[in-house]
Amino acid sequence: MRDRVAVAQDGGVSQEVLQAGPPQQPRPFPTALAWTVGLVALAVFCALSLLGIAELATRNAEAARLLAAVEASEAAMVDTQEKVREAFDAVPGQPTQDDVEGLRAQLSAIAAEGQGAIAAAGVQVSAVTVLPWHAATREAKTAYLAHNQAWVDYLGAATEDPEEFLRPQPAVNDTFADARLPLFAAVPRFDFVNGIDRIIVIYGDAESGEEPGGNDQAT
Repeated sequence: MRDRVAVAQDGGVSQEVLQAGPPQQPRPFPTALAWTVGLVALAVFCALSLLGIAELATRNAEAARLLAAVEASEAAMVDTQEKVREAFDAVPGQPTQDDVEGLRAQLSAIAAEGQGAIAAAGVQVSAVTVLPWHAATREAKTAYLAHNQAWVDYLGAATEDPEEFLRPQPAVNDTFADARLPLFAAVPRFDFVNGIDRIIVIYGDAESGEEPGGNDQAT
């Protein structure tokens, strides 16, 4: 026994090697498992990409519908302003009492017609569906509806008293200014519906806090 150990030691084989056996070779990673992990990772990446694309498309679609409804509302307001302006322009320089009474009746009718058109446009704004987590779009919708309602109230008062057209309308101008930034915020960073340019057209001047045409022009 002593001679065998010595021979083993002389041959360079240690006792530990004899006890542990030959060194273990690393197991190769199963090819099928590697493919499975890769395919799962690819599927997750594709799913997340599709979700991102769908989210962007949905936000653009919401912005497009909201801006279309806002543009229709603004068109009804501008139409009312133009009719009021034309009614005042038609009055002779030295109006008679009949001219004044005729103007008042005409302005009252214009106000009633405009109120109906603008209220109907507001219904369209309200009908725009917004996903619950799209807070910016929802805030823009709420802010613009406040402006639309301010116009409805204004024209409702003008229907009863046409001299309302001669008075300042801070609620109309303030709500218009208040809706500007929320509308810009509702447009996605990747703007596929030309939303930013459309909002600038609505506001005339991107820095303006007063509605193009202004209420004082209705006089």
